[in-house]
Amino acid sequence: MKRTVCLGNAIVLCSALALSSCATRLGPRTIPAARFDYNQRIARSQNDQLLLNLVRLRYRDTPVFLDVGTVIAQYTLDARAGVLPRIHVDGVAGTEVGVDLGARYSEQPTITYEPISGAEFTQRLLTPISPHTLILLSQSGWSVERLLMCCVDSINNLANAPVASGPTPSRIPDNSQFREAARLLRELQISGALYFLAARDQQTGETFLKIDSPEEDSPLADTLRSLRALLRLAPEVETFRLTARGAERAADEIVLTGRSLLGALFFLSHSVDAPPTHKTRGLVTVAKGGDNQEFDWNSVSGNLLRVSSQDSEPTSAFVRIRYRDHWFYIDDADLNSKATFNLLTYLLSLQSAGREGINAMLTVPVGQ
Repeated sequence: MKRTVCLGNAIVLCSALALSSCATRLGPRTIPAARFDYNQRIARSQNDQLLLNLVRLRYRDTPVFLDVGTVIAQYTLDARAGVLPRIHVDGVAGTEVGVDLGARYSEQPTITYEPISGAEFTQRLLTPISPHTLILLSQSGWSVERLLMCCVDSINNLANAPVASGPTPSRIPDNSQFREAARLLRELQISGALYFLAARDQQTGETFLKIDSPEEDSPLADTLRSLRALLRLAPEVETFRLTARGAERAADEIVLTGRSLLGALFFLSHSVDAPPTHKTRGLVTVAKGGDNQEFDWNSVSGNLLRVSSQDSEPTSAFVRIRYRDHWFYIDDADLNSKATFNLLTYLLSLQSAGREGINAMLTVPVGQ
């Protein structure tokens, strides 16, 4: 009777284990946690890479863009169960029954990295950002002031420090009038008096900017008059064609000369605050003003982005990377810099979309 009970318990236990292993639903259970974790890690790595390339440009080092192509995660759960009877042959009554239980869980992700390169991507990196792209971003809620300061070299007769679209120059550019025009356009955008029209003219392929004329006693009337004077706009025209041409400008035209994505990256990289020791060693260009003091590039960029540096790892950072034995970071409470940084990620996605085939691929299996 004892033998029958022990053997029956063992069989029931093994059967329960087998059934539970079949019903674990391991695959579906991994989706919520795994997807969330991979999403967080990939987003963080993309931010780290973008900041790293901004810092590299500040040091005149070569930027490299590496994309996460595919992520394949394989999960394995092996379970074993067995009954080990022990029969006494020395004349002792009774039979002992043992249970052998075991399980093994493994995760083997395979991540594919794709260098973003090739002739098509290089051309997109160097091609000026089109007015149509700026209109789409503006209609999505982006500040026209931020878009112009970051992505435009000039508007009509006003230059936005085009020499700053490359390595840090030693000569200080003056873009005060451009910054003022961008600020005035932002005021009109906030008031609802400025409209970007995404619809393209079927014959010319151009896009349009409409500025409503406010009442004469309205505060916006002075704003519009100042803007027309800066951009030399005809007083009777309300709808302007946005073009990228540099030829003779018509009365109803606003000529936007867009920066390339690489130019925008260079323009913002000048605001990376290099450590004093690196400046002393000549690792970065230090521009100086008329008083022979170090020039603050944020006065040119309109405080679009601030990247700080320090010896120790920052404790409150939106994004941080370690480069040349120092930490570079954007403070988590600096919402203005975070907005500009996010704009760069969107521009990079737009410019890298539709790129041609990958030149090289590196597949890294983890955990094998």
